[in-house]
Amino acid sequence: MDDVIFGSEDATCLSDLLVGEIDRLMLNIEKQKDNIDFARSIFGQKMPPEYFFQLLHDACWVEGDWPGSLGASAVEPSVYIGLPGGNEIFDADEAYFVVVDSMDGILLCRKRGGGELVMLKVNVHDYVDIWRRVKSEIIS
Repeated sequence: MDDVIFGSEDATCLSDLLVGEIDRLMLNIEKQKDNIDFARSIFGQKMPPEYFFQLLHDACWVEGDWPGSLGASAVEPSVYIGLPGGNEIFDADEAYFVVVDSMDGILLCRKRGGGELVMLKVNVHDYVDIWRRVKSEIIS
């Protein structure tokens, strides 16, 4: 995705673990598609990308749930984590992928080392296809 590169080249991970986490990522994207109204209500606001990134970071890693001011969501915040979790490859990266309609998503990420925040509009199908290709490379 442009010049945003995820993952440490010198980290190792069990292939089965990574494949399972890619499957979970794709399942989470499907869950988001069933809950688009919540994402639209949040990401339809005219707020800076830093606000959305911090909201997702806090909900996933600090509070463990959405702030009460947002109301209830049918999905937990971790559904928006945009990288396969639970493995050493992506330990230094933080990214969130938010489906905003059937075709479009938003990728919010910080470059490795806590650099600048990047917010990209990404086609949902293309994002899923990238991870399908990665999975295919792992299992072949």
